[in-house]
Amino acid sequence: MAKARRGRRPRPARPDPPAPGAAREHWRADGSPKTRYASADEANRASLHHRLEAGADLDPYLCRICGAWHLGNRRT
Repeated sequence: MAKARRGRRPRPARPDPPAPGAAREHWRADGSPKTRYASADEANRASLHHRLEAGADLDPYLCRICGAWHLGNRRT
C-alpha cells in the first residue's frame, strides 16, 4: 500500500522545451516570458501605446506555444 503524502505540495509541471525556431516567439532574450494579451484587440491597443509612448514599432501575433497574443518586432 502506498504511503500517504501529507503536507507536501505537488511539484509544478515543467513546460516543454520550445520547438526549434519558436523560442523567440514566446520568450525574451533574457529568458523571461513575453507579456500575454488575451485578444488581438488588446494586443493592438498595447502596440499602439508602445508606438506613441516609446516609438517602438511592434506587431501583435498569436503565439504557437501558449495560444495568447504577444508583441514582437516587425519582420520584413
